Amino acid sequence: YFKSLELKLAPLPKHKVLGVVNFASFFKAMDSAQHIVKLGPTAVELVDRTMIDLARHNPSFKKTIETALIDASAPTPEAILLVEFSGEAHAPLLEKLTSLQSLMGDLGLPGSVVPMPDASLQKNLWEVRKAGLNIMMSLKGDGKPVSFIEDCAVPLESLAEYTQALTDVFSKYGSRGTWYAHASVGTLHVRPILDMRRDGAQKMRAVAEEASALVRKYKGAYSGEHGDGLCRGEWISWQFGPKITEALGEIKYAFDPKGLFNPGKIINPPKMDDASNFRFPPSYKVIPLQPALDWSAWNVQNNPVTEETSAPGTGGDPAMGLAKAVEMCNNNGHCRKFDAEVMCPSYRVTRDEKHLTRGRANTLRLALSNQLDIKDESSPLGSDAIKEVMELCVSCKACRRECPTGVDMAKMKIEFLSAYKKRVGHSLRDLAVAYLPKYAPMISSIPGLSALLNLRNHISLIAKLQEKFMGISAQRSLPVWK
Repeated sequence: YFKSLELKLAPLPKHKVLGVVNFASFFKAMDSAQHIVKLGPTAVELVDRTMIDLARHNPSFKKTIETALIDASAPTPEAILLVEFSGEAHAPLLEKLTSLQSLMGDLGLPGSVVPMPDASLQKNLWEVRKAGLNIMMSLKGDGKPVSFIEDCAVPLESLAEYTQALTDVFSKYGSRGTWYAHASVGTLHVRPILDMRRDGAQKMRAVAEEASALVRKYKGAYSGEHGDGLCRGEWISWQFGPKITEALGEIKYAFDPKGLFNPGKIINPPKMDDASNFRFPPSYKVIPLQPALDWSAWNVQNNPVTEETSAPGTGGDPAMGLAKAVEMCNNNGHCRKFDAEVMCPSYRVTRDEKHLTRGRANTLRLALSNQLDIKDESSPLGSDAIKEVMELCVSCKACRRECPTGVDMAKMKIEFLSAYKKRVGHSLRDLAVAYLPKYAPMISSIPGLSALLNLRNHISLIAKLQEKFMGISAQRSLPVWK
């Protein structure tokens, strides 16, 4: 064993430049990676066409992703590679960009590089790349990119052949892959689009078995970066052999004889297609519901082969698209951030998951699938359980813009309020605000009445009585009647 560790640290580079290479062929992009790395870049990251298209449909990412394209008005490239160079001086890095442009010309792709020496543009584009997974998950319909072979790694010289072979496997099972991440080291995050509510589990296993054979053929690693966990645990023995697997079990037992620590991972894992671990198990059913608003844009299906999306309202959602809109939340947790963005103000104050976009979406999903103990079964949206998570939502719509999957909680709150008010009726405050445009002219036309009503802002007893009967805080002043 060891008593100490010695770390070799390196200072962060003072300067960075970025060259974005546009490719009309995904195979060519993968084949070029082995040549690009010889220039000594800090990173070579892949963004595929699916991610580019989805980013262009997201208002938070559209402008940024289009700065990476040679021609934003032309057809979307099949892939782009983000090639970063870094160092202590800026001038040599610009020479590296020139070398990249020359290299791509030698590879038959002149004019394919978007040089990006500006630090702010680089930062924005890297933010889009970092949001890659969440952008991929914004695909509408029941078919979603599914993670189970997402970080297989192969040598760079085999990357193009491996990705082409895996693409053929996806096509064989009526799917296609979404790709992004670390092209410089042959580790791509790939997720085939599968409908896990229908035949996705069977296809998942079939794809995994063929992918494992390809990894072995190209002398790669089945898990190149991430952990194995529930989904890939059963492949540990396949990857390392019985002796190492047995040794792992002995180590686990020595430190955790009762199996209390993170059970079912690595040692004695479940099958990857064990439905009890699915978010949408076979028993998952959405309650039929007629929403107040139009959610048909979410009520669609996507065809992973043709890449076509069905017409609005044809997705088969018993809740007319509302459930599918709620299910767009994939628990990525972007709404828990405390950076310069806005989402989610109620969580920033309370630090409580239930007052978060994700917490609200999960509660709505459980209600719409009859997994909450709701007394008024005729109105799952109008229950007190939903009221508890919705009451602090300020309808700022920050989630609509900042959530990578576009969850619109403000619109969902309107849906909740409609159902809730149908169940409990409108309060005096609701009526006072709703009919204000109708009675305000009458009040202003009666001499002395405006002055009388304005006393509320000066006499605390009146303000407290209004708070008790109307729910308007006595601590705030109201607009002055004239």
